Amino acid sequence: MVVVSSGAVALGRAETGQAPGDPSPRFGRQALAAIGQPLLMAHWRSAFAEHGLGVAQLLLTHADLGARPRFLHARRVAAELLEHGVVPIVNENDTVAIEELGFGDNDALAAQVAVAVGAELLVLLTEVDGLMTADPRLDPTATRVPHLDAFDPRTAAFTEVGSRSTLGTGGMRSKMQAAAIAAHAGIATLVADARRADVLAALISGADVGTLLWPGPSRLSARRKWLATTVRPRGSVSVDAGAARALVEGGRSLLPVGVRAVEGRFEVGDPVRVLAPDGSALGRGLVRYASEDARAIAGLRTDAVTRQLGWLPAAELIHRDDFWPEPGAARRLWSEP
Repeated sequence: MVVVSSGAVALGRAETGQAPGDPSPRFGRQALAAIGQPLLMAHWRSAFAEHGLGVAQLLLTHADLGARPRFLHARRVAAELLEHGVVPIVNENDTVAIEELGFGDNDALAAQVAVAVGAELLVLLTEVDGLMTADPRLDPTATRVPHLDAFDPRTAAFTEVGSRSTLGTGGMRSKMQAAAIAAHAGIATLVADARRADVLAALISGADVGTLLWPGPSRLSARRKWLATTVRPRGSVSVDAGAARALVEGGRSLLPVGVRAVEGRFEVGDPVRVLAPDGSALGRGLVRYASEDARAIAGLRTDAVTRQLGWLPAAELIHRDDFWPEPGAARRLWSEP
């Protein structure tokens, strides 16, 4: 088991006596996290010591999991700890994270850690029994949804009645987004009530608790799982209709000749979004050209690329092995006139 925990900022506030929303705070969020993180680990160490288990602290930022070498390193460290019976306690490194490199909430972090360690199940504990048909505080006839496909359109309606923690940053919406990340990698997600003392033991025994969100069949390689669920695009590449169908339906690479426009700044190997002619997302891939060169060769055939740049860095802008299509992209292409 790997634990993804929040609480450092809240413990920092308690330690310093600084109330949330203080108009003249002495400490910012990052300083509060630095104060609270050792206190948080002390709580976890004490709790697991009662069961004869040791713990280890893993502090991550989005940059750690968004860069392939660092992603693999984090996975190796987690595997080493688990092999020797040490429970990794993961938290976002709030002390150094900046907004654009943050995960946003621990649900997203948990989903990406689940992908990194190759988990079989992602468990998101919250303040309700799971997805509900209505808000039970307002509607006494509300019932729990026991199971659902992670990509079922009905999840949007059920999500609107979820609760939001007063201490955490995520609500039910963020949990459904996390479940979608996990589902792309073939990982099931269970949303359950943290207030139930035996909730983990109950779900492991197969009891009907919470809401189980099933993933679709996953045929992604480990590299594509990382690309689909972890990396954050640095820019976008718009392609013509022929290139879109070649990518999504034919499993072909993206050549410069099929590119219509390039947005953002990125370097070789960075992730980018690939957009259809109508602006919808086709998927994401790792580029073999920096953004400046990509703009210069957009729409050019291979021989013209060589003349434009003076050499040919790569025949493809995005190789097929480095591209992951969005679910339903092929269906959208067929529906276009």
